[in-house]
Amino acid sequence: MSTPVEIATVPSTAFARLRERATTQRNVTIYVAILAAVPLAYAFDTAVGGAQGDFLLLMTLAVGVPSAYEGYWPAYDATWKAVAWILAACVVVTVEFTGLYLTGTDLLSLSPFVAGIVAFLVVDLGNLAWLSVMRRR
Repeated sequence: MSTPVEIATVPSTAFARLRERATTQRNVTIYVAILAAVPLAYAFDTAVGGAQGDFLLLMTLAVGVPSAYEGYWPAYDATWKAVAWILAACVVVTVEFTGLYLTGTDLLSLSPFVAGIVAFLVVDLGNLAWLSVMRRR
């Protein structure tokens, strides 16, 4: 039978492990990217009215940006630097995506669906290629 002391330490230890896991730099960058992605995708929808591109922009920001940081950028020694990198990358990606989406719909007369896919592929793959080149230097 367990003593009250053992029962009390198990949850606190489990909570400490959960808190430690939740606050790793990798997970914090994912949280920040998701928190930045929602208002940026909403702003994109409000400014452009591009319902076809909303989801792809959201995926690029919430999944692509933290994946790019983890896979292609050297980890910072301080989490706040990683958070700043994620926020800056989210702004850059949003500008790139919006510019390509508008170019596709307005100048090239593509459908919003096709313009969204093209913007997604060019931004996501283009930025990964650029980060890969920068990593090799």
